[in-house]
Amino acid sequence: MNDEKRILAVSNSYIKKYYLDSELLMLPKEVKDELKIILVTLTEEIGGIVEMIYDEGIILIPYANDDDFNYDEIDAKLKTRRLESEYKELFDNIRTYYKFKNSGILDKIRIK
Repeated sequence: MNDEKRILAVSNSYIKKYYLDSELLMLPKEVKDELKIILVTLTEEIGGIVEMIYDEGIILIPYANDDDFNYDEIDAKLKTRRLESEYKELFDNIRTYYKFKNSGILDKIRIK
């Protein structure tokens, strides 16, 4: 299994775009919608960009362009950590899904 870091979702307030990695496209629509709402709402609140990364778990990484002087890095990290705690079960479930999907187990189950 490939356990390297991987960007699973990104929300960018500068260009008003949201990205979901193809590895998560088989998640239920409700889960994908909730994830989009969480990340887009967060970037609307804090500005900048938020990446959802798989790295032996799911973590949210907020950051901003160098010329974004309105971005408050401390506030962004505090709000991000609060969301990680609030949605811990959701992120744990996504981590588990991604880990199984990446290991090929889900493909074997679907075949039978």
